Amino acid sequence: VDNNRVSASDLLDEMEDPDSMPVDQSTGTDDDATLDEMLNEKGPDATTPDIQGAMTESAEGVSQEQADEGITAESAEEVTGTAISQSEQMFKSEEAVMQDKKMTKEQIQKDVELLYAEGKKYYDVEDYEGAAEIWGRIITNFPTASGLFTIRYSIANAYEFSRQYDKAIQQYQKVLAEKPKEEIAVEAAYRLGGCYGKLEKWQYAMEVYKDIIRKQGMSNARSSRAYFNMALVYMKQGKFKRAETIYRNIIRYYPNTASEIQGRFNLASLLTQTKRYKNAVNEYKLINYKFKNTDWAPMAAMHIGDTYKLSGDYKNARDAYSRVLYEYYNNERYVNQAETALENLKHARQFAEKYGEENFEQTRDYTISYKGLSFRTSGKEAGFNYNPSSDMINDNAPIRVKANNED
Repeated sequence: VDNNRVSASDLLDEMEDPDSMPVDQSTGTDDDATLDEMLNEKGPDATTPDIQGAMTESAEGVSQEQADEGITAESAEEVTGTAISQSEQMFKSEEAVMQDKKMTKEQIQKDVELLYAEGKKYYDVEDYEGAAEIWGRIITNFPTASGLFTIRYSIANAYEFSRQYDKAIQQYQKVLAEKPKEEIAVEAAYRLGGCYGKLEKWQYAMEVYKDIIRKQGMSNARSSRAYFNMALVYMKQGKFKRAETIYRNIIRYYPNTASEIQGRFNLASLLTQTKRYKNAVNEYKLINYKFKNTDWAPMAAMHIGDTYKLSGDYKNARDAYSRVLYEYYNNERYVNQAETALENLKHARQFAEKYGEENFEQTRDYTISYKGLSFRTSGKEAGFNYNPSSDMINDNAPIRVKANNED
């Protein structure tokens, strides 16, 4: 009989009482606010950009092809206009007027295509400032053209990628103001929040994500990305209790989905960071049990061993890695990882004994992606990200041993 086997109900019973969690070791003020209270908190002062009405429930993001290129200006067919004045039209026959309009639209389309293609050359070689300057000519030279909001979105992308976040924010705000009901508006809102985050304007970023949730609905599947981003903002501020509340609500609102799995992984990572190793192990065990027929199961199994190792429980860490070898013997990737982990475990014990536990640190860093939704479980880029072009589970698990600030 396998005495190490536990049921899902047993794991839930073993979970620590959230009320007994330790106080966050951070400079920020943390509290036990509920999710509703967080969403209804008063945001920044009157200088907060007006983003109300800028999102729509039918919008979720940009297309696969657009996201792959990082820009989303639509085809030049949709960026057209006319320079024919009403006075000119009065002295022309209807047929002549229609012909002039057609020629004008065709010329505008051709010019827009040429300028866009020229800017794309700069963008492809990562000269984002050059691309933004050239695409800006489209707006300057064709102010009456329709579809300029898509060009603005491309310009905003270029500014964002060149780290000119203030300029990117201005362009994203214009996109939201000009076409709040277009599909691209929601993605512009997410990127707007991201730019505020880069500038560490946490309140503004949080207000953007809250607004998305209000528009989409708290339990709408399209809101999960905003919840993850809110949690990441709280994590960066050291407000771990609030981040934990959001992760637990994600698990509750989106059961049996990729969002639940990601929420559990992020929650387990948070528990590990706050040194609640037992709870972290239980979260990984729940993933391993509930999603045992997926690729997430062996990933969670490896994290069980890593968490035991971080806590200094080398015996259980060895047992966890050995279980991976036994249960996933036909999965070469995880077999290799487990064998490497077992070998490193021997050195880790020797290292800890020689230099002391306080100088020892190991992390396993995963990037997990599913249908464009991805997050890293640890590291400097830990948190939730969005990449519509990603549809595979990518595994990058470096082992790091750190002693006296030396890797």
